[in-house]
Amino acid sequence: MKRVFYFAFIYLASMFVGTLAFAMLFMFSCNLSMFVTGLPASFFSLHFFMTGILVSLPLVCVLVQVLLIFFLVRHPKKKMSSFFLYLFFGLLSWFVFIPTDLKLISRYESDSIVSRVQSTSSGVFRKEDNGVYYYSRINEDNKADGVFIDTDGYFGTEGAVIPFFDSPVNNESAFPYSDILIKNSLQPPYIVTFPLSIYSALLTAAGYSISLGFLAWLAFASFGLALLSVYGLQFASSWKLANVACIITAVLLIVLVNYFYYMNILPGVLREISAKLAQFSGIKDSLIILVNLIVSALLIAFGVLMGLYRYGTSNLESDE
Repeated sequence: MKRVFYFAFIYLASMFVGTLAFAMLFMFSCNLSMFVTGLPASFFSLHFFMTGILVSLPLVCVLVQVLLIFFLVRHPKKKMSSFFLYLFFGLLSWFVFIPTDLKLISRYESDSIVSRVQSTSSGVFRKEDNGVYYYSRINEDNKADGVFIDTDGYFGTEGAVIPFFDSPVNNESAFPYSDILIKNSLQPPYIVTFPLSIYSALLTAAGYSISLGFLAWLAFASFGLALLSVYGLQFASSWKLANVACIITAVLLIVLVNYFYYMNILPGVLREISAKLAQFSGIKDSLIILVNLIVSALLIAFGVLMGLYRYGTSNLESDE
């Protein structure tokens, strides 16, 4: 019983801390996207923080499930009670927490859009694609006076200083930030933005599925079943580090396969197979459902067989 409470505590504490951490990161990211050099900055926004909670909760649910498997790899005793707790929390995530969260996201979607600040500040040199802008004064109608330093010879003479008056402020090159200086200094590398784009695409697909009803969500939740089935890989090897590596690799592959499907990044042959399966079954996403179910069945079968093998081996060693 003590282990049950400890396992539940790890799950709840990880959910709380993870959601809080990702919500703070989301809030700071939104604040930075709206920050303009020389203007007052806001470091805490309740609106962005609450939006961050909604946006990050599905990700936290998946990460915590993987964390629980790591915990079981590290503490392999009482497998049956741990398995039922793991299964309970997995079902709780995919049939209560995530669907509820997605409905809340869709309800407040229009309020969660981050708007860029279309104005800028004066007294700062800003390097744009074709030169350097310096705004000496910005009027209330978002028109400005200043000078443009033609560093690339865009207007004919390299290094020319061209004054301008009552010209519209143009900061489109700063997109998705409000200030080009912030973009040049803090824009994350591709290794960060690519995983975020994967999560955004899957979150959009999940939101669309939940909007179509329970059966559509049940079809998408085959993705969750495949992720939960990674539990069986904890028995892959007697080396705990090897098990962790297998679990991480399997999770990444399952995520990528589902991402490629929902983004329609498929070879022509697979697209034809997907269309024929959908026509035959009457279910739009038949291919990815079938793939997720096959992966789940293989991982579950592997986990059962390897679990029995590990159990038998440990008994033989104890008898000796």
